[in-house]
Amino acid sequence: MLDALRNSVGSWFAKILIGLLVLSFAVWGIADVFTGIGSTSVASVGDKEISAQDFQRAYSRELDQLSRRVGQPVTQEQAAAFGVPAQVLGRLVAEAALDNEASKLRIGVSDEAIIKTIQETPAFQGVNGYDRNRLGQVLYNLGMSEDEFVMQQQLVAERQQLAEAVIGGIVVPETMLEAFDKYAMEERTVEYLVLPKSSLTDVPAPTDEELNAFFEDNKGNYKALEYRSATIIELTSDKIAKPENVTDEEIAQEYERTKNRYQSQEQRRIYQISFPTKQEAEAAVVEMDSGKTFEDLMNERDLTEKDVDLGLMNKAGFLDQKIADAAFALKEGQASNVVEGQFTNAILFAKEVKPAAVQPLEDVKNELRTVVAQANAADEVEDLFNEVEDARAGGSTFEEIAERFDLELINTPAFDASGNNEAGETVELPVANELTSAVFSTDVGVENDPLEIGRTGHLWYEVKEVTPSRDRELSEVKEAVIADWTANRTGELLEEKAKALIAEVEAGKSLSEIATAEGLTTTTSQPFTRNGGVQGLSGSAVTAAFSGPKGTAAQVPGNNEDRILLVLTDTTAPAFMTESENVQRINTQLTGALESSLLNQFINQLEQTEGVLVNQAVFNQLTGLDRQ
Repeated sequence: MLDALRNSVGSWFAKILIGLLVLSFAVWGIADVFTGIGSTSVASVGDKEISAQDFQRAYSRELDQLSRRVGQPVTQEQAAAFGVPAQVLGRLVAEAALDNEASKLRIGVSDEAIIKTIQETPAFQGVNGYDRNRLGQVLYNLGMSEDEFVMQQQLVAERQQLAEAVIGGIVVPETMLEAFDKYAMEERTVEYLVLPKSSLTDVPAPTDEELNAFFEDNKGNYKALEYRSATIIELTSDKIAKPENVTDEEIAQEYERTKNRYQSQEQRRIYQISFPTKQEAEAAVVEMDSGKTFEDLMNERDLTEKDVDLGLMNKAGFLDQKIADAAFALKEGQASNVVEGQFTNAILFAKEVKPAAVQPLEDVKNELRTVVAQANAADEVEDLFNEVEDARAGGSTFEEIAERFDLELINTPAFDASGNNEAGETVELPVANELTSAVFSTDVGVENDPLEIGRTGHLWYEVKEVTPSRDRELSEVKEAVIADWTANRTGELLEEKAKALIAEVEAGKSLSEIATAEGLTTTTSQPFTRNGGVQGLSGSAVTAAFSGPKGTAAQVPGNNEDRILLVLTDTTAPAFMTESENVQRINTQLTGALESSLLNQFINQLEQTEGVLVNQAVFNQLTGLDRQ
């Protein structure tokens, strides 16, 4: 039997095994197994120990992968909050449990099988097959020696054999496949009507008692938000730029340096008629020489301008260089002789010619003055930044700094954590998201680090005033409370009406009769599945349609604050075919789930039988938990 298992070492099963290894601590908890063991080990299962080095390597690798997924470095504190330390240790404990059992059963794999597995690994394949250099690069990135890697592959192969002996050959019962297939593919059809809010004509106004009670129950919805105002100093090149100091010579130099920005290339709108052969094109040229126009050729071939217009392009825009050369040799209104292009024989017509143009210096002088001024100021920003920081370190106030360095001091209006004022309007702020977040993360009187604006700009800020959040009085929000109460009461009354109408249906009245009495119409849906849905029906309606047998009647929330009344009119069960795509997909999913469940149970039993010991002190030290 073991020989047969060894033959599967090079299969994809090893990858499946890694996915199936259970995070054991998530099942039986970590706290109640922490006890003291050897000082150089993090944990042990039976005779197998997990060294501090192995845990540190696995933990670091997990942090690196998590950091790449989230796009920023993950700290040990964040990792602990995500439960990463316990997950890594749980996986290593599960592997150790399998290693321990494999040793007891004397499971082994030949060196030849391990070599074959490594050489067939896709990550180590080059142009001509197995590439030892790729293996070396991967091991270098992992910080692992070749001997360590081979030993790890040996352990993986042994775990694989043991796991395959436990879960290999699992077959999902056909009855289960059929049940899942029916659940996913069964179709149902309903007759339904939409009961809108407008069907209610007698929604009463709230009494004072009702309004007060509603307000007290929902007081948190009307709470006044916290608002903050700030004093800021913005240092950017455009803020300190002095266009009036820019000389005409500097402007002329910038114009010459960037002159291509103010030049437009010659462009032409070319019409093109293509011909199957060169002879046909030549015949058309002869006809034009005899008096026919390019437009006559178009009309004879039922071509519109849209059919022949290549668009307004410069010479580089043409894919065919021969067509481009011929097009730009024409005068406006002139037709060409036959042009033998790369892909066609054609006659061209220059419909429009836009000559190259250059904006004169005088037309762009003001623009250039601003550009030069900002470029000159960019060189001053960092020097001025350092001077401002020195002044802050010396105790200067924002007012003193602004006056001393001729910077604008801005007092912002009050805004909430979303950057809106009390009217709900967005407050214009520099680097709004960053500034809003920063202002609400500090307090009055706190000196804050400056924010960055772009690549070279800086923004200093300090909280000027805080208006705390508070509960509003009913008199302040009465109109909003009345509107909310009315909407809430309308929903209640609509539901009551829907329940009364559906009771009539259940008593024997048809949905069509209900609709006629209400001045509404019914609709018969297209067949739909549980997950497919259908236009016009809400998710609640789809769920209700699958809640009972044919004839089931229900009323549920609709899509637009309305109610849907429905009656199930037809059900269609799919024919069960084991070779269908859906059944094959279900089979794959259920097989994986059954394998995972069985392997998890096996590993948990091994852990309980052999006993799991964890060195809490070493674990905490390696994961930073001892510093929390």
